[in-house]
Amino acid sequence: MTNYIFITYQAILLFASDRFLQSSENEVSSCLCKILRLQSEEWPHFCIHMYKNERGIVFYTDDSTSKEGVLFDLATFKGFEEDDRTVINIFQKTMKYAIRYYSNLPLASCERQIPNTAITIIYPNPFVATKGVPKVVIDRNSSKLKKKGINYLTVFDYNTDGKSSPSFTNLTKAYEDVRILNFKQIACDAPKEDTTIRGFSSTELNDKAIKLDANIGYDNWLEYYLTDVQRRFVCSEIIGPERLEGAAGTGKTISLILRSIYMLKKHIDNNSEFHMIFFTHSLSTKERIINIFTSNWEDYELCEEEKEGIRPLQSIKVTTLQEWSAEHLGTNSISENEFLDKDAAESKELQILYIEEAYDVIKKDFWDSSFDLLCSNRFKNFLAFTPKESLLELFRQEIAVLIKGRAGCDFDRYKGIKRPMYSLPLEVDADFKFVNMVFNKYQYSLEKVGQYDSDDITLSALGHVCTPIWNRRRMREGYDVCIIDETHLFNINELSVFHYVTKLENQEGGGFPKILFAIDKSQATGDWGMDDVSISNALQFGVDLNKNQFNTVFRCSPDIVNLAFNILSSGANIFTNFENPLSYSSFDFVKEEEAKTEVPEYTFVRNDEDAINEGVEWAERYCSEKKTSKNNVLIIGTNDLLVNQIDKYMTTHNKPFEKLVSRSDEASMKKANEGNKFVVSQIDYVGGLEFDAVVIIGVDNGRVPPSRTKNSDAYHVVSYAWHNRMYVAVTRAKYAVKIMGDVSRGASDLLYSSILSKTVKYNGPNILGQE
Repeated sequence: MTNYIFITYQAILLFASDRFLQSSENEVSSCLCKILRLQSEEWPHFCIHMYKNERGIVFYTDDSTSKEGVLFDLATFKGFEEDDRTVINIFQKTMKYAIRYYSNLPLASCERQIPNTAITIIYPNPFVATKGVPKVVIDRNSSKLKKKGINYLTVFDYNTDGKSSPSFTNLTKAYEDVRILNFKQIACDAPKEDTTIRGFSSTELNDKAIKLDANIGYDNWLEYYLTDVQRRFVCSEIIGPERLEGAAGTGKTISLILRSIYMLKKHIDNNSEFHMIFFTHSLSTKERIINIFTSNWEDYELCEEEKEGIRPLQSIKVTTLQEWSAEHLGTNSISENEFLDKDAAESKELQILYIEEAYDVIKKDFWDSSFDLLCSNRFKNFLAFTPKESLLELFRQEIAVLIKGRAGCDFDRYKGIKRPMYSLPLEVDADFKFVNMVFNKYQYSLEKVGQYDSDDITLSALGHVCTPIWNRRRMREGYDVCIIDETHLFNINELSVFHYVTKLENQEGGGFPKILFAIDKSQATGDWGMDDVSISNALQFGVDLNKNQFNTVFRCSPDIVNLAFNILSSGANIFTNFENPLSYSSFDFVKEEEAKTEVPEYTFVRNDEDAINEGVEWAERYCSEKKTSKNNVLIIGTNDLLVNQIDKYMTTHNKPFEKLVSRSDEASMKKANEGNKFVVSQIDYVGGLEFDAVVIIGVDNGRVPPSRTKNSDAYHVVSYAWHNRMYVAVTRAKYAVKIMGDVSRGASDLLYSSILSKTVKYNGPNILGQE
């Protein structure tokens, strides 16, 4: 009977350093789980060896000794009976705790030492340590062995109540077995056939893991860096509609790109015709995607579709939906100067300015004289208490999705449409008339300057392709595969176009489109009413999707994921379509990367000037201590005023920086990288980017979210947006997050849960319930 599993300290170091053993989505991790459950004796690792006798299992290396190690006492410890993801979390968190213990390093946020005892507890799941959740219980004492110079950790329980005590029977047996082992000799005696699954030793990871970026080459990605789940996704043909979902930092975009390369290469090898289109949301993200394509695959330019539609036998077109729509307006095509803006993201920003002008005019000219008397109290309160930037965004979505998209600009149809949950609270006829007057004024302003917004272009293109003429042309001009990155940034109007981009499966018009889209609805800003049903209806699938789910978070440290998880979880009782993809995530961090991590901090100072000063000083100190370049640090302002103040401070104090001017601003990022400059941005522009560290300035009560929305309908809408913004901002960081607030305002409600659960290191005024 197998009573124990023992890992020598030298093996612990390799277990903690091998990227393929960090996530259950790798084959070698699945093999490890089977061994830990005593379901298998096959161990394919080429650096870590396994020895088994009738009493236990020992993992060791050629240079192992018997003086230090971790023992899992299987007589009392039942944690390995859980699912693979939990088993790997338990195992790896125990390995990394052991390294900290033997190196006299501080505890991680998921680790606690019980006062006045030799007991340590580790919380492997969920992310937030709370009462009533399972925890790994470890004894650090083993006093009898310590007298002999032996220092073992004993993992003896996995429970929810913490009321257990260790037994040293199996510890003694393990010591007796381990001390007589000649590790080098049994390694030499082991079978020599090569059954290994490729993994990394710690020396290989020292450089490759920490310097990993998106441009290492297609072959290197497939050989070294993808999990088995990702590799299966990448190395497969698309046979119907597919959905790829996962939290921020799980590698969705790079996997879409690698899969595109895989499909193109396969058809090149077969000399068969194949055409695909890759949609991005904005011009800046389009440029970034093309850069990743060209740096990972040298033949990309040979397959690139030319602007005139001239195609090689195997082709790819990377484009924005607005660009494609403008190309497919037929005889109604428009010139570039008729675009509100060529970039869809910038166009939406300009829409806000036009809507603001229209709203101000209608409110000034007609509110007091008529609408104030006729509109519902709910709508009046909503206008009074909603911050203007949120109000204008809601008007933009109302005009784009409901008035233009679903109602076709018909007022009677508009009044009868079922309303999304997060939208303007319109109840009586006057409410609708006020909004429609704002729309008419907005539309008149566009007509006056002879321009069209992105929804005008998209909906016009939709009308052109939803015709018998296009259906006949689709077999010749359509695409075999359509890939959509960041689907959560598109609204329902835009999603409705993608169905018509692909070829039909057969000449009779049957079959389903080969559309592959990546989504993280917790980042959704395209349409706040978006849910699974509305997405499927817009894309016109009508069938169950082939659903791919990435669970391994590559970008963020466990502590940062803990904070992001808590931010999303704190909004779970507010939003019915607000998802927390981190609830099923695991990590890919190895011990070399964890050395660069810091627990997220939430610090308060006297005013915004001090917050900016301390935030920048922290960024400089982090770069110096962690030996990272300035361009790997992002400094975020939570509103435009703060961004301007940061800009002024950096300029006055001669701090090198570049300011982002749009979402995923590739040009500014390139300048920052070339000049080793800090990156400064407002919070809405940071999606799709990655940094070593992030500083967020202006996170406090009254600003995140605005306090005047409390006790009103506006609160749910505004809170939804700010949960989204903070989740995106926090998950831009790989190793460290510093959040700054004004002490006179107090802590943001959005972070109360994070403070109380100690997910963030809090240096600020006392809040209710805080110890």
